[in-house]
Amino acid sequence: MPLADLVRYFNKRDRLLQGGAADDCFEIVDGRVRARVAGSVFGTAFQPIVDCRSGRVAGHEALLRVIEGPWVGVPAQAVYLEMPDDPSLVQLDRQVRTLHALNFLLQQEQEGGVLAVNVHPQLLRSVRANHGLAFEAILARCGLTPDRIVLEIPDDGFDPLLRLATALEAYRARGYRIAIDNFGRHTACLDRLEALAPDIVKLDRSLIGHAGHLSLARLVMTELAVELRRIGTAVICQCIENTLQSQLALEAGVEFVQGFLVGRPAEQCLPVASLRRPREAA
Repeated sequence: MPLADLVRYFNKRDRLLQGGAADDCFEIVDGRVRARVAGSVFGTAFQPIVDCRSGRVAGHEALLRVIEGPWVGVPAQAVYLEMPDDPSLVQLDRQVRTLHALNFLLQQEQEGGVLAVNVHPQLLRSVRANHGLAFEAILARCGLTPDRIVLEIPDDGFDPLLRLATALEAYRARGYRIAIDNFGRHTACLDRLEALAPDIVKLDRSLIGHAGHLSLARLVMTELAVELRRIGTAVICQCIENTLQSQLALEAGVEFVQGFLVGRPAEQCLPVASLRRPREAA
């Protein structure tokens, strides 16, 4: 279905779901899809996820960007805090993922690559059953299937394990791949992680260390990567910003990296041929 027809379809669907009174809508501007939500305009930026072994792009994470409105200059995720109730937050979360799926359609050169999208933790608490069903219907309209999608889900370690595991299993049964995001920020409980059985673990930026202070990070990451491989999960090291950090990740046996060194967020999914190296001194 042409992009313009898809945008009209989703706008009509949302008006019906919201009783016809909402101003929220999708629109096409300069060949990209934007979303008007809660008085602001949002867009998508894609950041590459790079395979350490081959140096090739394995996929992209879709990031929400504030383009216009009262939240310009603040983290886009702060908008979720402004939602008055759980149904509004669930609706926003689905609109954001629809926005990302529509913009991903424009990236024809990324056929075969995966799209990683964030799922707000409150959605998992609010939706009791049929996790992933609504998003699967959205993807089908966009010509995408759940096996192309990685759902990034944060775990602060405080939610009941059974409820979270049940939601993740429902997503997995529909074909989605699951990533636990920012592992190590709130908890590094491997027993809990093993029970959740994600496909991917994204290490929190606090574990990568900083230039000149990498010895402890090297020890922690190397031992952690061994344990994560033991329980069968791939590892993504986030926030790689310099060559020392990238070398640490490679030495620790991390499978994938993400960060400014290998690719900044951009409107287009730009392939990254290899991990960048510092320029030689003149």
